[in-house]
Amino acid sequence: MIASRKEHLSILIASGISFDYKKILDKELLSDISFYSEAAIKSMIEEESKRDTSDILDREGQSLRAMSTGERKVAVFKFLVSRKPKTLIIDNFYENLDPKNQVVLEGLLHEILHEIKIIQVVRKEKELFPFIYDYFTLFDKELVPYRHHISSYFNSYKKGFSAFKIPRTTTRHTDAYDAFVNLSDVTVKFYEKTVLSHIHWKIKQGEFWQLIGANGSGKTTLLSLITGDSHKAYGQDIVLFDKLKGTEENVWEIKQKIGYFTPNITELFDRRHSVLHMVLSGFYDSIGLYVKPLSSHVKIAYEWLLLLGLERKANVTFTTLCLPEQRLVMIARAMVKHPPLLILDEPAYGLDQNSLQLLVALINKFFLETSSTIIYVSHSLEKGMVSGKTFKLSKTVEGSTGEIIP
Repeated sequence: MIASRKEHLSILIASGISFDYKKILDKELLSDISFYSEAAIKSMIEEESKRDTSDILDREGQSLRAMSTGERKVAVFKFLVSRKPKTLIIDNFYENLDPKNQVVLEGLLHEILHEIKIIQVVRKEKELFPFIYDYFTLFDKELVPYRHHISSYFNSYKKGFSAFKIPRTTTRHTDAYDAFVNLSDVTVKFYEKTVLSHIHWKIKQGEFWQLIGANGSGKTTLLSLITGDSHKAYGQDIVLFDKLKGTEENVWEIKQKIGYFTPNITELFDRRHSVLHMVLSGFYDSIGLYVKPLSSHVKIAYEWLLLLGLERKANVTFTTLCLPEQRLVMIARAMVKHPPLLILDEPAYGLDQNSLQLLVALINKFFLETSSTIIYVSHSLEKGMVSGKTFKLSKTVEGSTGEIIP
């Protein structure tokens, strides 16, 4: 039990491990506590969606759903700090923050150190706050002083990666395109604000690109031009699968050629679909299964779960899985059809170092064993990726520009 002493502390845990805050904090701390975590942000988004308003909207003039992941974290942190709770539990402080926003939040954090007790929950040793000297880890449901690096049980899944090949698919695609994506001198404005400025980017079959850029640099806007989710694509020189945007293409035909993952894809999802059904839904372009699946699709979905080491959880409710397991399932959902173009938007968000290595191994394996073209989106280059190309967005006063990094 953690008493209400003044010292700040850090708790280092693996992604697959969870614990009950009520069992480790005494009653005095629980009487005035705020949580800064992905779950807390998700809850605020759900509440905002129900009420069509929120404290964040009133403060920032923008809804949480309209913000990028990094912008959300900054806005929510500022809001929680303004409430001045006795204790602030901070989970995954640095995740999905570019260097600029890290400086902003670290500045706010240091301003409250003498007013608010900080309990940091972290999954990477390098992210431990330097001003904290009391480190703990969770062992057998008890907090013990931290002495050495903890290993994630997800390492055992790597054996499955070497023993099995990527499952086949029954879906047939025509891959003979000169350019999957070709953006020529693309500029995007929202009212008077220029978000993207004179973007040139061509993606060919079989390429693996990392798309990087700081929070608010326009990565999400750029992706929406490719996926067909933005009306800003019309009138632009954008070619998707050899068809000029706004001429002969069909938005649903485009979506059928794209496998897409983003951590936000299930933020408002609360249905009791099984793990198997979530993988299967990738064949039917839905979140969760709402039709009777083909037996061939069921067989392939089981093969994916076997590859991921999750076959024993096929009939478990998806929402009961821990974060890394949910992430693997949803990425498998995007991969089941071997889409000509696979877009993975910040898939590493919230993962510890061991789970991140597992994720990288899966993505590399998929690229090497299929003909899919991949766009991997993150704030910085991901170590261990087999990708050979990088497109970087850089913010300027006249909108973000893009460059290919050798």
